[in-house]
Order: sequence, then C-alpha cells, then structure tokens
Amino acid sequence: MSSSRETLMIAGRLSGMGYEAECTVSAVKVSLPQLDTWEYVKCDIVLAPENLPNGQYRVTFEGRTMQVKKVDGCWMEGGA
Repeated sequence: MSSSRETLMIAGRLSGMGYEAECTVSAVKVSLPQLDTWEYVKCDIVLAPENLPNGQYRVTFEGRTMQVKKVDGCWMEGGA
C-alpha cells in the first residue's frame, strides 16, 4: 500500500502559558489513497508572535491539536 506525503502551510492557533495567538504551521500530511484517509504526522510553527514566553502550548489547525513547546525562542514539536 503506497502513501503520499505533502507539506502544507496552514493557519493555526496557539494556546498556553495564559496566551492565545494566531500562527502559521508547516504540517506534513500523509495520505493513504487506497483507504481514503489522511493524517498530519508532523507540525512546525513557522510564524508566531515573538513575544510569547517559553513554555508548553497547544497548536490547533484544521480540527487537529498537537502539543508544542517554545524553548529559548525556538518552537519544537511535543510536550514536556
């Protein structure tokens, strides 16, 4: 069974650390055409307000929610 991957730029929303902010997400979408299904397997925050403090956040885009964190000004996938 073959799959296809594509990287998309998607509008998202960050929430956490007492903040809510719009952002842009670069997300990898994996599709299984034979099963008519797809899922996002990776996301990176590529544009977000610089003044957000380091810490744990949730990013929501296209009905999906993923955990991200900001460490030393850089965004990373995953939680604690």
